[in-house]
Amino acid sequence: MLTLPTSYLAPVSWYKAYLSEEAQIEVFESFPRSTMRNRCVITGTNGSQTLTVPVCKAQSKQLTRDVQVSYQSNWQHQHWQALVSAYRHTPYFDYFADIFEPLYQVSTRFLVDLNANFNEVVLRLLNKSDLLLYTPTADWQGDTNLDRYFLPSKPQREYYQIFADKQGFTANLSIVDLLFNMGTEAEIYIS
Repeated sequence: MLTLPTSYLAPVSWYKAYLSEEAQIEVFESFPRSTMRNRCVITGTNGSQTLTVPVCKAQSKQLTRDVQVSYQSNWQHQHWQALVSAYRHTPYFDYFADIFEPLYQVSTRFLVDLNANFNEVVLRLLNKSDLLLYTPTADWQGDTNLDRYFLPSKPQREYYQIFADKQGFTANLSIVDLLFNMGTEAEIYIS
């Protein structure tokens, strides 16, 4: 069974891995900072941009499942505006905007729950809503670098990206890049 880290709007490779075999989400690890657990990468007219969900100061060796989202800044509005700015001219933004925007209007206490909410929507859009996403495991073996598995070892098959003519194809962006650019064909690309 494949073990994956929880991820905020995970990269395309995360979804490929998750959908390719039986997987579980690891939440009993010590929370590593500066990882996909609370970050995603999108692209816009000025190149790649990292969106970070702020978290409350973690205690030493705090488990990922216990990490709380911080709402001291207006990060939800900033993230939504970044998505609008980057993707409003993509072919499928208008179809999916009404699905994603409400997720940025609610407060979720724990990071793993926030990620699960986003991932459930993504799985529904990929016609994979029958897959159970949030299956935490308690038998953690200590690998705190699960993120390394999501750097493509071979070139990623290209798909249409609105800014590719200026910047070239950018591999392994957040799943929202694939969805907003390819729409329902994202399901075929992931498969």
